[in-house]
Amino acid sequence: MNWKLPFDIPLITPTLGLPLEFFSILGIIVFVVHICFIYMLIGASTASVIYNIMGVFKKDSNYDKFAYRMTNYTTVSENMGALWGVAPLLVISVLFTGFFYTAILKVSPHILHIIYGNIIAFLLSYAYKFSWHALQNHKGFHIAIGLSAVLAFFTLPFVFMSMTNLYMQPELFATINNIWDIMFTPVTGFRLLNFFLTAFMATGVVMIFIGARWVKKGEIEVGKIAISQGKKWFLLATPLNIVVMPLLPFVFTARISEALMHTGFIYLPFISSILLIIAFLYVLNKFNDEVVTSQTALRAIALVVISIFLMATTREGVRVVSFAEPLALQAQATSEFMNASIAEYKKYKEELANKPAMDLKNPVILAESKGCLACHSVDVKLVGPSYLEVSNKERNKDVLIHSIQYGSANKYDVIPMPAQDITADEALILVDWILSLKDTNK
Repeated sequence: MNWKLPFDIPLITPTLGLPLEFFSILGIIVFVVHICFIYMLIGASTASVIYNIMGVFKKDSNYDKFAYRMTNYTTVSENMGALWGVAPLLVISVLFTGFFYTAILKVSPHILHIIYGNIIAFLLSYAYKFSWHALQNHKGFHIAIGLSAVLAFFTLPFVFMSMTNLYMQPELFATINNIWDIMFTPVTGFRLLNFFLTAFMATGVVMIFIGARWVKKGEIEVGKIAISQGKKWFLLATPLNIVVMPLLPFVFTARISEALMHTGFIYLPFISSILLIIAFLYVLNKFNDEVVTSQTALRAIALVVISIFLMATTREGVRVVSFAEPLALQAQATSEFMNASIAEYKKYKEELANKPAMDLKNPVILAESKGCLACHSVDVKLVGPSYLEVSNKERNKDVLIHSIQYGSANKYDVIPMPAQDITADEALILVDWILSLKDTNK
């Protein structure tokens, strides 16, 4: 196809002798760790506000306790999510430099919302958590703070998903002028749907797990609420996600979707959905159990994590097929540029070798070769005085030679003359020429 890409010289990938596949696998692993914390951040922050509200309406302190405890998972997840988020970005920016930064430029300055949006969301979430007891009698205001934090967190995936969708589809570079051109597209909307469904699904199984642990520690009522609500979250979000996951590879451009169908990556979303079906039936079978063991919850968590890992690998597959052709063209453009540069350098070296040697006995040629004429001219003041002015003011050869070799100051202007890399014999040639100018201009 007619690519309109920035064929700049790509940065050399610092592989340390390791294959590029190593960095791809590393990218998948760090991304999975990062995204799991982000899923928990979105889910836990939402759950905390919902059960804070339910505690008010039900007048049940156990819901309030549960909501407060979910703030701990919010703050831990937001810090770990931000920390681990750096790793996949660095891997991707090294492997796909031209595409990654072109996408960032295309969605600028809105991409900066990832920074200030995070700061606002972080501050609101900490204010929500640490004002919990102080605002116990002002629940409306307190819930408003928490809801503001959740809404701030919810805006971040829209910006980030738009950028990632763009860099993985470089054929869109020519048609995308700003973030809104890529945000309001089916691919972004569909992937955001999968993101939020997975966040609520993952949070649900974690709620079941922590509820089982609380029951084991004797905190039965709060634990039962966590288990009951966790099952509902999981069973509501998972069925739709089971349908959405196999469709994700087909929401990209036709070029990418068709290429992906000829690779093994195309099967991973279907396997992921099968694992979620198993997890769904497993949790559904335990639906009527008020109390479950942490081992039971861990089985469901394991299936969800494997499913997330498979989807992250599918995303790597999208990159593989998407960048195959443009990377080859970029490599070709780089090779042509390097070959042209080498040919130009060889031509320059040949011309230099065949160039007659400069006659450094000629004072004008010597002055030019030493860079003297950059600051001085024969009869016009430049950075320094003209040579005619020097010859009229100073007739002592030794003084002039010393000034040239070691520099001088406060003789002609406020700008001092630095020491020059020149021999005494060369300085003498220049001084004789400078002094001769007075005689020739009488």
